Amino acid sequence: MPLLKLKVICSDLPGKRFADVHNSGNVYEPVFLGIQRAREVVNPAPADLSSVTFEFGFTVSRRSNGKPNLTGPFAQGTPDDRFFYLSWVVLKRSGKFEIFRRLKIDLTGLSWARVQKALKTGRPIEVRLKLTGPENDPLCALPSKQHITWK
Repeated sequence: MPLLKLKVICSDLPGKRFADVHNSGNVYEPVFLGIQRAREVVNPAPADLSSVTFEFGFTVSRRSNGKPNLTGPFAQGTPDDRFFYLSWVVLKRSGKFEIFRRLKIDLTGLSWARVQKALKTGRPIEVRLKLTGPENDPLCALPSKQHITWK
């Protein structure tokens, strides 16, 4: 099966310290951003960098309804609701990372034609994300149109 490459360029990261005023004032420090592979967060990068780029891929096939089916360790959800997660994590004293927020990037808008073009050229589909939320917090849930651009 062919491999569809994705390049995720993250900017406007919120910083390495986050005081969550909506969750009993919990303070998270040091904060990192990583991509979720299955249940594990990989490639964590400090959340005070000017930008972070993740490159990874999905195995792709065409579904009977003509839409792409993206699978692999980064694919989350069902074929009808496919997405991937960027995860905000904090480094614990134990040396392990703990997730405290996630950003869900919806892949259902990718058409078969767009996937085919990327496969043919060998170039990744690019998504750009601005990751600071409205309260200078780590963006989570589904990003609004002002925070995400597909190329």
